[in-house]
Amino acid sequence: MRVQRIIPAIIPDSLTHLQSRLREVQGVVNRVQIDVMDGTYAPRVSWPYSGAGREAFEAIRREDEGLPYWQDFDFEIDLLLRNPETRIPEWGLAGVACLIFHIETTEKIETIAQECYERRIEMALALRPSTNIELLAPYIERALFVQVMGNDRVGYHGVSLDTSALATISAIKARWPKTTVGVDIGVSAETLPELCSAGATRFAAGSAVFNFSSPAGAISHLEGVATSCIDKKYL
Repeated sequence: MRVQRIIPAIIPDSLTHLQSRLREVQGVVNRVQIDVMDGTYAPRVSWPYSGAGREAFEAIRREDEGLPYWQDFDFEIDLLLRNPETRIPEWGLAGVACLIFHIETTEKIETIAQECYERRIEMALALRPSTNIELLAPYIERALFVQVMGNDRVGYHGVSLDTSALATISAIKARWPKTTVGVDIGVSAETLPELCSAGATRFAAGSAVFNFSSPAGAISHLEGVATSCIDKKYL
């Protein structure tokens, strides 16, 4: 099976918005990232923590309903909020594949790793480019991947890539060569070559996918660029 390099990233304003975005990439990818925020870390509030659609999420938590199009996607939930360990149970009940935890938002990564293991949820770790990568050291072997934010300004689509993220990616790959490194923020056809050169091999893309009339076409183009760059580096 072809490795999916481009992960569509969605910041849902509402359940309806999430459903709409998922329909745009249905049948194109099998894995998507949903960015969720409650205003404690990123300065925004998104679904399901905003007013619209909370009742629907309660039904998902009760397992009366599933996430939209759950048959078609593996969901990665990027927890852009503080004390993310308190959110594991609800997303576990929602049946997600992976939870992404920002190293700056909690001191309980050990507890998080254990609970994710017990619930059979994949754990990934994220960090801003300004964060010391040594904070990853005690837990990185248990992470499915490390996601470097392309800019310290998290929680928004359309933010440009801060070149300091390239140094962070390179430093992580030098320190832990077998670790899969991804990037979220600043991913585009123009930045993919330098991101790949630094060592990244998976890319969460929001505006680079959904700001185009054909998200499917955008994904296909980005996948082609990413695959070509990665092949040149590693083959």
